[in-house]
Amino acid sequence: MLHLEIEGDVQTMPPPKRKARASSPKPKRSAKQIGIASTPEWADWVREGAEFCRTDVAKMVDQALVDYLRSKGFIKPAPPRV
Repeated sequence: MLHLEIEGDVQTMPPPKRKARASSPKPKRSAKQIGIASTPEWADWVREGAEFCRTDVAKMVDQALVDYLRSKGFIKPAPPRV
């Protein structure tokens, strides 16, 4: 315990409060990125195709890969992308 002396009187101070430990966060799956080298024109074409399909590039590429692999006979289901 801590003691504080003020003009002859002794007062007891409570110990300082300890900070609570934060619980460790649950580990997240680490996402990996796949890049494709392209010309600016090709990248624009892909983006325009995704807009035409009312989706984003990542979702369109994901679906395109699923369709392509199935057409080649690959039957293993695709895991979640992210």
